[in-house]
Amino acid sequence: MERNHWSTKAVIFDFDGLILDTETPELVAWEQAFSKVGGVFDRQAYLGIIGTFGDFSYQPDVVLASYYDNEQEATEAVKEARRHSVELITAQKPLPGVEKVLREARQLGMRTAIGSSSPSSWVVPHVRRLGLLEQFDLIVTFDDVNRSKPAPDIYLKVLEGLGVKAADALVLEDSQNGVVAANLAGIPVMAVPNLVTQGQDFSGAVAVLKSLEDVALRPFFEAKAIA
Repeated sequence: MERNHWSTKAVIFDFDGLILDTETPELVAWEQAFSKVGGVFDRQAYLGIIGTFGDFSYQPDVVLASYYDNEQEATEAVKEARRHSVELITAQKPLPGVEKVLREARQLGMRTAIGSSSPSSWVVPHVRRLGLLEQFDLIVTFDDVNRSKPAPDIYLKVLEGLGVKAADALVLEDSQNGVVAANLAGIPVMAVPNLVTQGQDFSGAVAVLKSLEDVALRPFFEAKAIA
């Protein structure tokens, strides 16, 4: 009976900055690249594009290139920044609590998914490298929708794919754009900010936690049922 009850519920993870810390290494790589040429990296503008995809309001690669007079040097500087970022990210392990939440979901018989604004070519290889690919019933990325977060499309696609109602799901997010997307999809969302996103507005989250270690699925859904 319990499995039938819990199998109608789902926990949905963001990817970048929540399962894997891709945001801190990327920020460090850009800051170092700008520092080498004496440029100014707009940290606030960069924070505004975290959690989305295809937002060209700030393009660190274009700005960095503008500091070089030689096109070849500019191209190489951007490539080096990206290489450095990938190297740092590839050395990362899953963030604390990821495996704990997946284990609890599995014990309860809940559905599990990833809803990411990044492309599949980025998300899936990393999830596989971390040894977590088989832990997810569904992975939805920017490739599967027309609009990235903060639009709700990704999370609505996850609900459709899992066959789960919004009220029976919980989103775990690390960015303001992700929280807004979950809100627009009508799904309760817990925010787990990281060092890069911790200053963002998470007023739309039902809770703001220090770590995924603090997420407790059973009490959350049982409290919703009572309410």
